Formats: sequence, C-alpha cells, structure tokens
Amino acid sequence: MAASSILVDNTLGVSYQVGVDSEGKDVFNGQSFKNISTTATDEDLVALCDAIDEVIAYNISTIKKVQTYVVTRG
Repeated sequence: MAASSILVDNTLGVSYQVGVDSEGKDVFNGQSFKNISTTATDEDLVALCDAIDEVIAYNISTIKKVQTYVVTRG
C-alpha cells in the first residue's frame, strides 16, 4: 500500500541563553512561533530569527524547525 505525506504546519522554535545558575551552568529560555508558512524556506526562517534577535534582550543560540505532516494512504 502506497502512502504519501502533506506538510500542513511549520513551527519555529528559538532558544537563547538568559544567564548562568549558581553552579555556573548556562540557563536557557525559549519560545515557539506557530503558523509559519509551509512555503517558508530555511533562509526565511533564519531571516525571521535575525529580526526576532533584534527585539529580544538575548542572542538566539538555537533555531528549530518543527514540521507537521498528514500521512495518507494512497
């Protein structure tokens, strides 16, 4: 049986270092941005992160792209 998948949603996740704890370990925080266009390229996501980086007080350390697909039977 053949199957196929269709991209239905993109979510962008960013994490950034907000400081260090009492043991000297890095402390990170993060945010997710839903409803990112399914046609957005990786370059588009990096450009979006660059814009986000300009308005938050911390530098973005990690960018995640989470994609949701619907799988159908062919």
